[in-house]
Amino acid sequence: MTASPTAREPWPVAVVVCLAASLLPISLTGGALAAPEVGSHFDSGVAASQWVANGYMLTFAAFMAVTGSAADRVGRRLMFLGGLATFAGAGLVAATAPSILVVDLARVLAGAGAATVMTSGSAVLADAFSERSRGRVFALLGTSIGLGLAIGPLIGGALIAVGGWRTLFAVIAGAATVLLLVSPLVVRESRGPAGPVDWPGGLTFTAGLSALIFALVEVQQRGWTDPLVLGAVVAGVALLGLFGAVERRAAEPLFDVSLLAVPRFLAVCVVPTVLAFGFVALLVVLPPYLESVEGADSGEIGLTVALMTIPALVVPVFAGVLAQRLAARTILVLSLLAQALGAGWMATGFHPVAVALVGVGFGLSLAVLDGTAVSVVEPARSGMAAGLFNTVRLTGEAVGIAAVGAALSTLLNSRVGDASTDLLQGEAAGGLAADYSGALGVVLWTVAGLSLAGAAYVWRLLSRTEPEPEPAAEPAAKTEEAHV
Repeated sequence: MTASPTAREPWPVAVVVCLAASLLPISLTGGALAAPEVGSHFDSGVAASQWVANGYMLTFAAFMAVTGSAADRVGRRLMFLGGLATFAGAGLVAATAPSILVVDLARVLAGAGAATVMTSGSAVLADAFSERSRGRVFALLGTSIGLGLAIGPLIGGALIAVGGWRTLFAVIAGAATVLLLVSPLVVRESRGPAGPVDWPGGLTFTAGLSALIFALVEVQQRGWTDPLVLGAVVAGVALLGLFGAVERRAAEPLFDVSLLAVPRFLAVCVVPTVLAFGFVALLVVLPPYLESVEGADSGEIGLTVALMTIPALVVPVFAGVLAQRLAARTILVLSLLAQALGAGWMATGFHPVAVALVGVGFGLSLAVLDGTAVSVVEPARSGMAAGLFNTVRLTGEAVGIAAVGAALSTLLNSRVGDASTDLLQGEAAGGLAADYSGALGVVLWTVAGLSLAGAAYVWRLLSRTEPEPEPAAEPAAKTEEAHV
């Protein structure tokens, strides 16, 4: 009997890549839970402790474009192993760090390693599996990431409660080291088409995003009028503007930024960006609030945050069935409305159902976002659309975390002054609990309003039926065919 094509597929490769991918969100949520503990241990400022989470998310987003392009040129297996080694090594450095500065630098390095693992791992799977099995293996990859996001708060909270924040980073690093030792046995080397890496685009994007995130994190301690903060904002905006100009003139750009002029593609990019200001940012700002105001320990915080992350894993299964009856436009708008309802409800009282609703909104979007991102453009640009969409998504998450943290810090400082530093690190609020809750309430109402505005904007863009602009090089016959 002849074996089926599926039976000959290299599933051990999928297991290794998917396990590695599941560690990345665990490191994000675990770092968010650990940040107050790290800040208290070293008696550091708010900005320094916030970099435990923000530093990781920043480089995860900023390095995604460059590492993906480099993997095709340098070698996907080599980049995957290098990313795992960087991720594991940075975790070990964080676990043994003698100062908050070393922890922050290790987390920045871990984010760069995570970006390399994600991009090269995806390329390894695309090369290793036939077209027939590729859809199934990438669904498995997405499920692995969702699982890591869902159980991350539980694992992180338990490890911190049992052994402290150093144990958390050490265990994650240990798991990555095991995968690093196994990977050379199952992953084979492959490369993409020969061609130069767009270093000008990669460097201007990375530097611009880094400057902007730096400003949003440092403003929590320095204030908006600080010259360093203002200079970083100006530099970030200028560098990102330069990135757009560079990409329009590059022979082989990292991204075709003209895709953002396609209304339906722009709408799909807006959804995860808005959701990042709710779901993703709350993963970072809620732990110190729960510790300070509710008196929760690490285990209890992990359980509360899991009320958001578990729906993000479960809901996509049901949303997939829902997608057979409802248009993607409707599901994406419902996801934003669910976040708006959950955030608004949380602003009036910390109810478990309200927390879960934010996760439901995020989970609804996961069922259709990636497929919609590539389906709203012509097939010739689907790969570029996927790359740009994922970078926009991760950039939105990095900016969302920093922006919401900056807003909360500014509001709390205006109410309680210098005491805001201790509160944002999880110190007991005592008589300042109402002020902390009030500041967080303003942030949550803002998130709710942003989500409602996003829902209206996305509905409008996805309702447009006019033809999308085609690349100038496409023949007229192909242009007509793309709209059929």
